[in-house]
Amino acid sequence: MYRVKQFIWAITGAVKSVDYELVEKYLDKEEMFIFKKLKKSEQHHCIRVCNDAIQMLKDHNKKLEIETSNKTQEETTLSINQYKLGKIALLHDVGKSIFPITIIDKSIIVILDKLTKGRLRNYDKYEKVNSYYNHPIRGVKILSQLKKYDNEFLDIIGNHHKDLNKNDNLYLSIIKKCDDMN
Repeated sequence: MYRVKQFIWAITGAVKSVDYELVEKYLDKEEMFIFKKLKKSEQHHCIRVCNDAIQMLKDHNKKLEIETSNKTQEETTLSINQYKLGKIALLHDVGKSIFPITIIDKSIIVILDKLTKGRLRNYDKYEKVNSYYNHPIRGVKILSQLKKYDNEFLDIIGNHHKDLNKNDNLYLSIIKKCDDMN
């Protein structure tokens, strides 16, 4: 059902207008230029991830405030910067802009990935397969050229599709969860 929802989002995203007001809240002009290189459906996906990540952060902090009403606001919030979280969410898939794949190609890759139990990854000499699996690393290369991000930021972009372990970064955990939902 989730994949069907993704498919519908991708198709309708081509005609739906992009909420650049939200994007401009978190990205500067250089970043906007990079963001706009993504297909519209990918831009919509990144915006959904951003909205969910910010909401998850707010919900978590609100819950903590209620549970610990005798503590100060500073003590009850996660040590996460909302601005940084929004920026990461919007830029997490910029590596897809190097070689965009169609929704049909993506659907075929997802099906083949399931049928081959992940062995499709070994066929990355095919650009569509390479783009699907390696967009996080490509995103790091794109963003590294701007020379404005710390290692944590770039690590989150580069690892947002890797399996999580209990010691992973809070930003990465939120981005990964929101990306999986969208």
